[in-house]
Amino acid sequence: MIEVRNLTVSYHRAPPVLKNISLRVGRGEVVNVLGPNGCGKTTLLRALLGLLPAPPGSIVLDGCPLEKIRRRNLARSLAYVPQQHTGVFGFQVLDVVLMGRTVRSPWLRFSARDREWAMDALEKVRLAHLADRSYLELSGGQRQMVLIARALAQDCAALVMDEPVTGLDYGNQFHLLDLIGELACSGPAILLTTHHPEQAVYLGGRAVLLKNGILVADGPVASVITEEQVRKLYELPPKAEVWMRLTGTSTA
Repeated sequence: MIEVRNLTVSYHRAPPVLKNISLRVGRGEVVNVLGPNGCGKTTLLRALLGLLPAPPGSIVLDGCPLEKIRRRNLARSLAYVPQQHTGVFGFQVLDVVLMGRTVRSPWLRFSARDREWAMDALEKVRLAHLADRSYLELSGGQRQMVLIARALAQDCAALVMDEPVTGLDYGNQFHLLDLIGELACSGPAILLTTHHPEQAVYLGGRAVLLKNGILVADGPVASVITEEQVRKLYELPPKAEVWMRLTGTSTA
């Protein structure tokens, strides 16, 4: 269980980026966080991961305040998929995924079971055939899928994903959405940010809308992601054909 209680976050002495945010994400639940650029989506994720200071007691994981959780234990509770990653060293793909097992097997002493976890994660993202390839030789979309596999190998109670479809081709975007739905059915809480309302509709679950650092809506996707809400949220021009694209009825 992830619980956020009246969270307010600022960078240095600047005005708050997030203002009194409260939400819960339970096990097996998918929560899509949407909002325009600069609304605080990534800031929310960084606060959940302990990368930004948050007021004591404002973030609680499985009943324990975030500030009281040791970093190693936090890594066993939350797995994170960043929006982008630039590789430096030419590790093999399997080795990159195995890094997700370091919270279970310290000092890089990976067991046969760890390698099974890593290969299973690669199979789920359809990249097992690239296990021996250098990570630096992959396309941006393939690297993103490897990072998702690394998070899966971590085997955590919650999965936090910052715009996970970034860089993926059209087919892999929906493959990933199906995978996220399957993962939620197996137990973990999933919180992800997205710029694609139609993909949130496809995925289902809950939708949380942020604008100017304020939570403006939270509820089932079907009731929150409406044409009116999306137009207001993104301040869309009148000619934008939002509703047809959200419902998949466009014939264009």
